[in-house]
Amino acid sequence: MNRSKKISLAAGVFFLITSAWVWSADAVTRSQLSIGKQTIHERAVRPLDLRSDRIVAAQVGLFYSDDFKGVEEKIKHLAESGVNTLILRVFQNRGDRFYQFATPQYPSGVYFQTQYAPVVDDILGPVVQIANRYGLRVLAWMTTRFANYGFENMDGLGAFLYEFERKQIIPAQGFNLFREEVLTRLEGLYADLARYPIDGILFQDDLILKHNEGFSAEARRLFFEDHGYLPEPSILYQEISRDSRGKIRVSYTDRFWTWARWKNRRILALAERLMNAARRVRPDLRFAINLYYETVLDPEKSLAWYSQSLELARNFSIDYFSIMAYHRQMQEEMGLPSMEETLNQFTRLAEKALEMIGDPKRVLIKVQVVDWEDSRPLPLEETERFLRVVGTKPEIHVAMVPYHPDLPMEKMIRSLTLSRARAEQGRASVQPITMREPHPSFSPM
Repeated sequence: MNRSKKISLAAGVFFLITSAWVWSADAVTRSQLSIGKQTIHERAVRPLDLRSDRIVAAQVGLFYSDDFKGVEEKIKHLAESGVNTLILRVFQNRGDRFYQFATPQYPSGVYFQTQYAPVVDDILGPVVQIANRYGLRVLAWMTTRFANYGFENMDGLGAFLYEFERKQIIPAQGFNLFREEVLTRLEGLYADLARYPIDGILFQDDLILKHNEGFSAEARRLFFEDHGYLPEPSILYQEISRDSRGKIRVSYTDRFWTWARWKNRRILALAERLMNAARRVRPDLRFAINLYYETVLDPEKSLAWYSQSLELARNFSIDYFSIMAYHRQMQEEMGLPSMEETLNQFTRLAEKALEMIGDPKRVLIKVQVVDWEDSRPLPLEETERFLRVVGTKPEIHVAMVPYHPDLPMEKMIRSLTLSRARAEQGRASVQPITMREPHPSFSPM
C-alpha cells in the first residue's frame, strides 16, 4: 500500500466502487465557470497574507457533513479554534469516499469545473465562499500524475515501470509525465482550477517517480538526447535479491544516479510548467508541494526512491515545502524503538528542513493527528508533544493531517504557542504511549 493511500485511510475514505462510466470532454465548457450570481473571479476580503502570516491549517479530506449547512458549522468551528487555512481535497480517486454533501456524477475526477477531467460535482466554489466568510483561506489539494481520470486505458498516456521479477518494462499506474499530450492536459486542468478564488494549490505526493518508474518510450528518448545512451535497466540496477521477508532489494550503479537526478529535474520542470499555467490566470497564486520525510532526513534515499530532491526544488518558484512529518509512520518505517526517539527525529527533521530550505516562511510541517488504522484522533497528549516542537519555531507553517470533527482543535492549536521549556517539561511528565500493531509499511524496494 503506498503512502497516498495511507493518508486516505486516515480519513476512512475507501470503499469499493464497481460502476462503469463514460465521460465526454465536451460536457463542460468554460462558460459554466460561475457560482450563482458571483463569478469565480471575484474575491472576498483577505484578512490573511499567506506570505507573511503563519499558516495554521487543517487538511480536509472529508467534512463528515451531509449538507452545506453542516460544512459551514465545521468551518466556523475551525475558525473559532484558531485555524486560518483549509487544505481542501479537490480530487476524487476511484474507490475513495465521496464528500457526503456532494452529488457524484462520476466515480473519479475533480470537484471543480474543467474540460480536462470528469467533474464529480462542483463543490469548490461554495466551500471557498464559506471559508472566506469566516476568514479562512483555501489551498486546493490536487493530484498530477494520478489525475488520469477517464484516461487510464488510452494508448500512450499511461506510465511504465521496470518489473524486477519478470525483468520487463510494463504499464504502471498514472499518467506518462513525458508525453506532451499529458502535459497539455494537466496545464489546462490547473489553469481551470486557478479560475476559482482559492489562495493556492498543494501538489499531492503523486508528483514523484519511484526508483523503477519512468521507463516510457518518450522518457527514454529524451534521456538519450541529453546523455547519449539509453537508461536500460541492465545498466542502472545491480545485485537484485530478496531479503528474509521476501522483499526485493536493489543496489544502484553510477548511471542510476544520473537517471534519478534527470527524472528529478524533469518533474520539477513539469511543476514549474503547471505553476506558470495557473499563474497566467492568477499571478498571485501560491503553490506548495508535498515532500516525504526522507527528502529531509535522507536525501540520497529520497532521490533514489522518489526522484525527489529538496536541494534542487528550493530553486524553483514553489512557495511552500509541505513536509509530511507523520510521526507514527516515521516510527514504524524507521524502526524507532520509542516515542521519545521518534520525537527526537521529528525535531531533527524540523531543524534540518529550516537549514536546507533557508527561508522559514517556505517551510510547512504536516503533523499526523489521526490514527491511519482506525481513523480515530490520536491522544491529545501525544499530538501536543509534536505540535510543541513546531511551536518553538514560530515562523514556519503547520498543518494538522487529516481533519476529523472529534479533534480538540483549540487545545491542539494552543499547544503551538507553548515554549520549548514547557515542551521539555511535558516530555518528562507524559507517560510513554503504547503503539498499536503497525500497519503494512510502504517499501519502494
